[in-house]
Amino acid sequence: MSLQHCLVLTVATGAVWMDLRTRRIANEWIITAWIAGLVTQLIRYGAAGAGIFLFGMLFPILALYILFCFHMLGAGDIKLLSAVGGFLGVPAILKCMIVSFLSGAVLSIGIILVCGNLPQRLTKFFNYFQTYFTKRKYQKKTEPVPYYDGKWGMECIHFSVPVLMGVLLWIGGFY
Repeated sequence: MSLQHCLVLTVATGAVWMDLRTRRIANEWIITAWIAGLVTQLIRYGAAGAGIFLFGMLFPILALYILFCFHMLGAGDIKLLSAVGGFLGVPAILKCMIVSFLSGAVLSIGIILVCGNLPQRLTKFFNYFQTYFTKRKYQKKTEPVPYYDGKWGMECIHFSVPVLMGVLLWIGGFY
């Protein structure tokens, strides 16, 4: 396993540990990961590594910002993907994001089936869109309506776990 693999695995594992303990991923952890990603890219590619790092770091932030606005994904999760993207570059972080979302979907379905609240979750999902479009139509609001209200239980997954799954599949050569 290369140094890059070890560093990315450390970043993702540490983020999961923090997220599960405190429901937050510390900014200091992300900043340290960004610095490590930049240094790694500079060592691997010289000055061109700065561009690879920058685009890989910014891609998840720009691509997932809308999910943050709707409270569908936390800032820490986006920053974690950004930190991982700094190590991987744009093509690999895009694949990592897709794998992470698919892993998260499988994990969510499993949790919903275990909790036995599929009808309740589907009702909340459809009510969300009904509320969103009603507010936009009648109140002319342009601000997003939050999807996550802070009242969920076990079915609200820590997205850092699917990100770790995506990183593990990258290390294993799946993509």
